[in-house]
Amino acid sequence: MGWMTLLALACQSPFATRDPEPPINQQSSWIQPTSSSYVLINLRNAIAEKNPQNYLRCLADTGKAGRRFLFIPEQSVNAANPGVFRNWGYEEERIYLNQLMLYLPKDSTSQLVLTSLRESVYQDSVILVQEYELTLRHQRQTALGLAKTRGQIEFRLIRSVENMWYIHRWTDYATASQPTWSAVRAAFGN
Repeated sequence: MGWMTLLALACQSPFATRDPEPPINQQSSWIQPTSSSYVLINLRNAIAEKNPQNYLRCLADTGKAGRRFLFIPEQSVNAANPGVFRNWGYEEERIYLNQLMLYLPKDSTSQLVLTSLRESVYQDSVILVQEYELTLRHQRQTALGLAKTRGQIEFRLIRSVENMWYIHRWTDYATASQPTWSAVRAAFGN
């Protein structure tokens, strides 16, 4: 047998079909957060897609933004849940979100609607005040309610050295008699 025959036997035909790629399980519409408005788009999309990784990518942590993420709850929820929100940071947000995801069926609807009220722009930071309505169709609705929450958020965003934007401080305020996002965190963050 000549070396050409051995070579031909060792090589696979360039026209042979290959095994198909496994399907991607979760579709993502992530946009690089090169502006503060993209962070809010990513946050809304992460909630609609039930994508905790993209949700968390919107938040500052010391590895990305050089600052720690901090959540400040609505006052009445904070008072009703002593100690729960003490130093609520990135890790607490991750835990709450993972717990919430356990109760969100794949075919359920989740939606965040934001309405801009105010924007203050600085050289490397932005303060955005938004009204929100969060709809979550979770499996604990009968016991907890909290299918729809409303309030006002003050987002403080910072720009990293890589020119990417992250939420580093998130303050929740009540604006009506409906529960706030803080109540969702208290229910699923314990």
